[in-house]
Amino acid sequence: MLLKTTLIAVAVAMTVPAHAQRSQRGITIITPYSVHVYSADPATRGRLLDDENLQRQNERQQRERIMRQMELDREAERQEVDQ
Repeated sequence: MLLKTTLIAVAVAMTVPAHAQRSQRGITIITPYSVHVYSADPATRGRLLDDENLQRQNERQQRERIMRQMELDREAERQEVDQ
């Protein structure tokens, strides 16, 4: 009886995350540089579902990353000139 109860509990615990994933509108891909939501529908797989807020957030992060890189490049040039 204990084994049967344990197996049922494990089966339920394993299916809950799959059901929760299916209820979302898509698949979320999180990278160090951005977050994107792609369609989980097989008919439109790979389609980007980013809403306007997520697009603006990604664009803002991209601009900030570019500005940081430009500043690092300028600093490296200054150090080269100084040497």
